[in-house]
Amino acid sequence: MSYTAVVYRACGYETPLWSFPNISEARWNRPGTWPAQYLSLHPMTPWAEMLRNLHLQTPDEARDLRLPVWAIRVSLDDDPLQIDFSTVGNYGLSPEDLVADDRSACHALAEELVRSGQTSIVVPSAALPGTRNLVMFDPAVVVDYHVVAVAPEDRPTAMTSQHGRCPEDLWESVHYQGSGAIHAGLEAHLDGDDFEFIQPLVTTSGLASV
Repeated sequence: MSYTAVVYRACGYETPLWSFPNISEARWNRPGTWPAQYLSLHPMTPWAEMLRNLHLQTPDEARDLRLPVWAIRVSLDDDPLQIDFSTVGNYGLSPEDLVADDRSACHALAEELVRSGQTSIVVPSAALPGTRNLVMFDPAVVVDYHVVAVAPEDRPTAMTSQHGRCPEDLWESVHYQGSGAIHAGLEAHLDGDDFEFIQPLVTTSGLASV
């Protein structure tokens, strides 16, 4: 089996990828444990992740955030492990754990997966219900987008926007930490339904906003 995808990331570093263990905690890594690449399968998800992580909840706060956006071509020898609300019980977690503010259950599962040799997973985004993230547990380095990767860690990458900002009204779809509201994707799962993310409407006035 093999897996290919174009994925997206917004970040303020010179490179969107980690060649050494992440220095800060995220959902699927503790600080200094391993290189964890957090990559989004939907192009709007990186903005939602940033709004959630930085607690930017008002239109003015969201519009002021300006970051580079990157597109990354991923080609993996093996399919990522698909973990969602329906299957996470097979790994000893509850559906709530996948999107909870407390990340300790995800940290524990990540340790088990890395120890067993798992190198990538696809999981629901805690920030933008209805979208998913690809998480890779391997070091990665940027090469030009048109280049054919030679080394296993090579990831063809290009910056798509240098001072971009999040799409207008996306903040209304973000599941924020500490909000007390249930994650919409989790709520749909608990009700026996599927949740579909509806993209914010693009308008002329929204495009003109600065």
